Amino acid sequence: MIKNFLTILFLSFVFSMTAQDISFGFRTGLNFNQIKGDSETDGTTELEEYTSNTGFHVGATFTWKITELMGLRGELVYNQKGGRRSYDGPSYLVLTATNGDRIVTTGNRSQNLNLTSSFINIPIMGYVKPIPQVEVFGGVDLGFLVAATVFGEVNYTDGRFGGASIEDFRFEVDGNYLSDDPGEAFFSNPPETVSIGNNLTAEIPSSAGVYYEFSEDMGNLYKVIDLGLVGGISVYLNGSLFVSARLNYGLTDITKEAADVSLKSKNNDQFITLDDRDRNFSIQASIGFSF
Repeated sequence: MIKNFLTILFLSFVFSMTAQDISFGFRTGLNFNQIKGDSETDGTTELEEYTSNTGFHVGATFTWKITELMGLRGELVYNQKGGRRSYDGPSYLVLTATNGDRIVTTGNRSQNLNLTSSFINIPIMGYVKPIPQVEVFGGVDLGFLVAATVFGEVNYTDGRFGGASIEDFRFEVDGNYLSDDPGEAFFSNPPETVSIGNNLTAEIPSSAGVYYEFSEDMGNLYKVIDLGLVGGISVYLNGSLFVSARLNYGLTDITKEAADVSLKSKNNDQFITLDDRDRNFSIQASIGFSF
């Protein structure tokens, strides 16, 4: 249904270009973003929390005026989306021993990550003007992911391996979900180490990539294409200058199940993948100019 609606709007644009007035413009402003997703629980308490972050957008607008009161509009916009994701509770952590073995420890993880997803978005919308200074619009929004960077930290406490306790430690997470490799991390020189029992030690990264705990390529976590609904209102301060607010609600699951793993536990040292739905959600505040 959504694909059919998108096709109809696109064809309407093509036909309108040959017979109606065309105007151009631009808009820029701030995005207030959040990822809407299922949270991991321990049965009674939520261990994960999704909160908002701030990005920006800038892009061009193309308007086909059908009448003085209604028309169609397309845009080409660079958008920063994403959100903050925190986890606090029982977990595990995969470490590399100094002898090269990959080991799975258990403990408590307190993790805070700030994700910035950069999209090229193409909204296609219809609009009406109930009064000359006010415009109400809505439609569909197709996005193409070009970058997905994250920064944050992990604090690991009460760690244990093979009956031995592990000293508490922390490290930063700084990576890109589209380009990081499995096991990628940066270490100080000499690297920080902790004892993991049986006369073994493990190196602790100073900064880890997003797939640091993966021993093999499980694919990228985030999908490249995102489809959503968009709607909002614009107020024209004069004939050309306007301010607007809009809501963008994602319809598609933005994560791939193969790389979306549980932080609470593993199954016999194997990752447990999560078949949940994570969607982009943004509120945008813009200022723009229409020529």
